[in-house]
Amino acid sequence: MLLKYQLPRVYENILPREILDFSPQETKATCDTCAMSRPRHRGKIHYREDLKCCTFHPFLPNYMVGALFNESSSTEAHRIFRDKISRREYALPIGLVAPVRYQVEFNHREEGDFGQREDWLCPYYNKEKQNCNVWRNRGVVCTTFFCKSSYGKPGLKFWEKLGSYLWYVELALLEEALVMLDFSPRQIMTLLDYHNRHDGTAAEKKSWVMPEAKARELWNGYYEDQEGFYKKCFEVISNMNKKSFHELIGEQGQSLEEDLFSIIPTLKVN
Repeated sequence: MLLKYQLPRVYENILPREILDFSPQETKATCDTCAMSRPRHRGKIHYREDLKCCTFHPFLPNYMVGALFNESSSTEAHRIFRDKISRREYALPIGLVAPVRYQVEFNHREEGDFGQREDWLCPYYNKEKQNCNVWRNRGVVCTTFFCKSSYGKPGLKFWEKLGSYLWYVELALLEEALVMLDFSPRQIMTLLDYHNRHDGTAAEKKSWVMPEAKARELWNGYYEDQEGFYKKCFEVISNMNKKSFHELIGEQGQSLEEDLFSIIPTLKVN
């Protein structure tokens, strides 16, 4: 399957053809049959088959949340998002972030925790169907994480580099949406501090939700219509063309692209 159909749809009109038209033949690691669960995997580190690699709370950038809100079929995702917004569970202008309490605990995990901790299960995971409620608009980590690759170590390196590239893209796009919606550089930096935290205040590490006064301050006047805000972010990004995208990511982003282009022709299925 072409990467074009594996990546979030919002990227179809802006990412380079060399990436979108690549069709990775990954058969060792699939979402439906966990390659890291027993008895398929006999190593010391393994995952529970009912949890797989979904013991992780992903970050969803603002424009991706808006994309899902615009999909009428994503009713379960809408329910989860609205619940997070109403509880102030770290629904922020940059996107939906794991609570600081979760981030700190996850970033101090011990060997063997990942794939085993049911209390870390992704909030977007459908336990009944054992699949993802936001798969077509999932974040970078979930898009590029492969426990095994049909291309061996070069394949794992490709997914790692694609992850680095997409994270750079994701950051550039979510910031562009915020700039277009009147957030200052200082406000954006404050918001980004809520992502991938290794420590937090005593209050942050005690509660799963954010105080209302703090949330209102961070939302810069959009607090009462967060769903509408996310849709506006998606509109900003979905109207972007390839030229403006490449201007946005600059030399560093284009260097990451070229690094990916150089790897793709060398991949051979083992």
